[in-house]
Amino acid sequence: MIRAISVLVVCTAAWLIGCAASQPIESNSIGKALLGKSKQELIACAGNPFQEMKTAEGTVLAYYKEAPMFEESFSFSKGSRSGAHHGCWAHLLMGDDRVVGVEYRSVPRSVDATDHCEEIFHTCVQ
Repeated sequence: MIRAISVLVVCTAAWLIGCAASQPIESNSIGKALLGKSKQELIACAGNPFQEMKTAEGTVLAYYKEAPMFEESFSFSKGSRSGAHHGCWAHLLMGDDRVVGVEYRSVPRSVDATDHCEEIFHTCVQ
């Protein structure tokens, strides 16, 4: 009986952890327009990446943008109430010095902050 309860607890914990993991979000039009751009072009229009990681598939450039502070609070009666602190990670997969993949991850997952990822690269497609 105790063994069955232990297995149930472990399975439930694994299920909850799996649900809490951040799911990637398809990039919008700006993200798709980045495909084929070189690393030099990205740095010129979006600045240096927050992080650069080598993987088996290529190099991943990671950019991050947080929401402005005023966006994280809203009016509440006679004062204001703070909202969820949020932002967006943009991961760009580079192959042969060209963008071959774009992925956005909102933080936290419960808030759609992909517009912040799009803002990082808006000057890259003008």
